[in-house]
Amino acid sequence: MGLRELGPRQRLLLAGGILLRVVLLIVLVPGVQRAWFAPFVEHFLDHPSFTPWSDWQADGGADHAFPYGPLMLVWFGFFGALTSWLPIPWAVQLGMALGILVADLAIVWLLLRTGGARPGRAVVLAAVSPILIYASYVHGQLDLVPTALMFVSVLAFRRRLWSLAGITAGLAIAIKASSVLIVPFAVLFLLRNSRYRAGIRPYLVGLVPGVALFVLPALSQGYRDMVLATPTFGAAVDYVVVLGPGLNLVLLPVVYAALLAVLWRFRRANPDLVFTVTAVALAAVALLTPASPGWFLWSVPFLALIAAGTGSRVRAAVFGFWVAVTVSQAVTAAGAAWRWDAPVPGPGFTDVDRSPEGIPPWVLDLLATAAVVAGAIALAMVLRSALLQYDVYRLSRAPLSMAVAGDSGTGKDTLCISLSDVFGEQATSFLMGDDYHLYERHAPLWNVTTHLDPAANDLPRLTRDTFRLLAGEEVWCRHYDHARGRFTKQRPIAHRELVVVSGLHALTSGDVREKVDLTVFTDMDESLRRRLKIERDVGERGHQLAAVQASIDRREPDRDRYILPQRPLADVVLRLESERPLPPEDQPLDAPLALRVVARLRGLAFVEQLARALTAVGGVPARLDYLNEPGVVELSVSPSPLTERDVRSIARHLLDRPEELFVGEPVWLGGSRGVMQLILVLAMLERRRNNLESTLR
Repeated sequence: MGLRELGPRQRLLLAGGILLRVVLLIVLVPGVQRAWFAPFVEHFLDHPSFTPWSDWQADGGADHAFPYGPLMLVWFGFFGALTSWLPIPWAVQLGMALGILVADLAIVWLLLRTGGARPGRAVVLAAVSPILIYASYVHGQLDLVPTALMFVSVLAFRRRLWSLAGITAGLAIAIKASSVLIVPFAVLFLLRNSRYRAGIRPYLVGLVPGVALFVLPALSQGYRDMVLATPTFGAAVDYVVVLGPGLNLVLLPVVYAALLAVLWRFRRANPDLVFTVTAVALAAVALLTPASPGWFLWSVPFLALIAAGTGSRVRAAVFGFWVAVTVSQAVTAAGAAWRWDAPVPGPGFTDVDRSPEGIPPWVLDLLATAAVVAGAIALAMVLRSALLQYDVYRLSRAPLSMAVAGDSGTGKDTLCISLSDVFGEQATSFLMGDDYHLYERHAPLWNVTTHLDPAANDLPRLTRDTFRLLAGEEVWCRHYDHARGRFTKQRPIAHRELVVVSGLHALTSGDVREKVDLTVFTDMDESLRRRLKIERDVGERGHQLAAVQASIDRREPDRDRYILPQRPLADVVLRLESERPLPPEDQPLDAPLALRVVARLRGLAFVEQLARALTAVGGVPARLDYLNEPGVVELSVSPSPLTERDVRSIARHLLDRPEELFVGEPVWLGGSRGVMQLILVLAMLERRRNNLESTLR
């Protein structure tokens, strides 16, 4: 999105915010920059060396003048050098202020590019943020530079650019050590979520250059004194709750650990949730320490981006938090002086005076309490709204799930493979009903019963394993090898983002039907089913034609008794029909099958959109029949002309937040399989969202 796409009011607010910044950096010289930062940078420009911190100490400079890494010095040294020749007071400081403005504008540009559906809101929130304007241009903190890099890092992480996320996080650490606060959330997420675990190595490798840039200067004593031993590290344990004589509870580590625990709880989290928890953590760190105003800058772009996608109450809460913090900090923190008569502060200068003259202590306590309360309310609202915004399908709570039943040879296995193509094999867990047969192929009991008889299958165990997988547990199951007619040794089936239960009797358990998101029954024109089953059992499983035909005939009574009664229990019934007559069973197919998909759907609203998309995008006629049963619709499609590209385009148009669902690029298929992929994925997601909404009501 560009500036032209902002509304008139948004452009006016953005322009006003930038103009205010420019005016402030021209007319004001903040006290901390006069006392510490600008003299240090000017000393470096006058006496360049590889040990500027030690040189500064040797010339009698204060230890707390520049507690930042080498990249921060390079950044502000560059801008300071640009303006050092100007014949005005504090010329180097003016260049440093320009460096702050450049970082500020970079954040605005990032918000404009990544603000989602409401980038204008995010830009305006950041542009008019009172704490950002005060802390950067009045108080004079430099934290917008590491903030910009932290923001880039987490945005890159959000887009699965693991190496870039690690590199920019490392550079942020090289500028300011406290930027390391974002790293544990990224690492924990990558370790916890198996589908993203491949990102841990590039992320950690990316950190190395920046961390090295931060650590290598430690060979200098001055660097160790001014940067590594800065008093701000001790601020993390300053706020405590007294539990008893000599026993205190330190607040910050408890809250930080609690946020890590929140992220750990999300076994199927997505990078957007990492973005949210990181934002809350950065704001909480500033709230729960006697921090300088600059610490509150860390979370500003994060909160602006999240709040932009929420309601007006959340945006008001975030802005109110910034106002409360600004007022609380302004009464205790050092201010600024006019550029043309700004004196050099004396040796007793402090950036934050916790007991300023003329202000009763109770007023300071009240303002600090108001800031903490406003922050707690805002962060709680942000966290709650972000979970609704970024975890639409609640994958963090439970995997998506589907139960697929149907007669033998109706395409259950093909359907399962098609689903794994969409979600990825590494993100899909299958429980196959054939693995729960009680006997191997040559057992004598098959002479008096068939596989279609529920009593010939361990259905209670299938139900238990289904519930265990849905609860996030691993199950062990033997596999039925159709080629040999034997069971294999038990193998583990891991819990993943999609759980599919497929088998002859997958819908017989009411508990399973109630627990899974979607129930499906696969049906097929009988002549087509016989033909495809013969092709599979003779061609793939090595059976004799006569034996397969006899088996089909022998199983028909059990099919009518045990399998077909599951059909009306399904949310979706998928029926395949041949569009032209089939040759006799003992003759090979003389041409590829042209199949028609007839889907019977109960209580699913997406079907009208899908029908329109199939016709508009793929040029495929889609007929809708509203049946006599309320809420039941039949969709009939002849999808032979439908290409993979068509299906992909339809999916992108109809799916909400696909980045939450898929790790890699989903593989969409053409023809009848592509149509069935669309129907099942859209139906499952609609059912999941409807169930969640009914739970919340």
